[in-house]
Amino acid sequence: MRSALAIAAVLALGAAGDDGPETPQPGVPADFKLAIAMYGVAKEPISKTELVVHKGRAFLFNPGPPLEVIIHDPSSGRLEMVDLKRKIRSEISFKKLDEYGSQLHNAIATAATKREALGGKGNQIAAAMSRDLIDPHFSASYDPASHRLRLSNSTIDVEARGEPETDEARLAAIYATLTALARMESVRDPRDIPPFPRLDALRALVVDHRLRPTELSFVYRLAGTPQKIRWTFRMEPSLTKRELEAIATVEAIHELCRFARFNRYGPTERKAPK
Repeated sequence: MRSALAIAAVLALGAAGDDGPETPQPGVPADFKLAIAMYGVAKEPISKTELVVHKGRAFLFNPGPPLEVIIHDPSSGRLEMVDLKRKIRSEISFKKLDEYGSQLHNAIATAATKREALGGKGNQIAAAMSRDLIDPHFSASYDPASHRLRLSNSTIDVEARGEPETDEARLAAIYATLTALARMESVRDPRDIPPFPRLDALRALVVDHRLRPTELSFVYRLAGTPQKIRWTFRMEPSLTKRELEAIATVEAIHELCRFARFNRYGPTERKAPK
């Protein structure tokens, strides 16, 4: 599996010493892992990644290309990217992610207004669809028996599922990391569906219903055939020795990496949904 290959590739770069598991500090979750798969309409996933949380820091292993690890340390106020092959690292602050999000929202809103000004039914519909993606204003329904949440407007339908999570520290870590990653993906590829519906779905699932996400599915239509994108999340409540060794390797390589500004670091390539 590609996600497992990411760990193997990191280990092949040279293992560092493992300091072993420790008792979590107050507010810091015990170590865990989320195996994440992203799908389009096909049965086979577009990508598989592993989100490994150790001592409160999250490491997203992406098998690439390029072979990259994204590090989320909530206390640092930023996301850090490490390209393990090129030995380059970069970072982007949460503040800058907020600024990018506002700019994207404003750009789409401005484009929608211009479409409306052109007149015609087609332009009116296109403008309304664009606004549905940046200000979803979803209608919501929730089934407590199946822990299934449905969100919808005239452009996009969302189905979200989760499992009750009693570990507040773990739930907070999952929410903070998944929302930060969603915001960063929109910066790296603004041609994708805007992050706002995804952020709303995560907020409703985690904050409103206290559920750990297991699946997020989005069906939307802007032009032509409807598009679909889906994420699944499988949690493992502990880390293996191999995963701890991979984290130690990343931390060792990190110290050797040359720093590059975010706009010079280069985006991670990702296939479009099919």
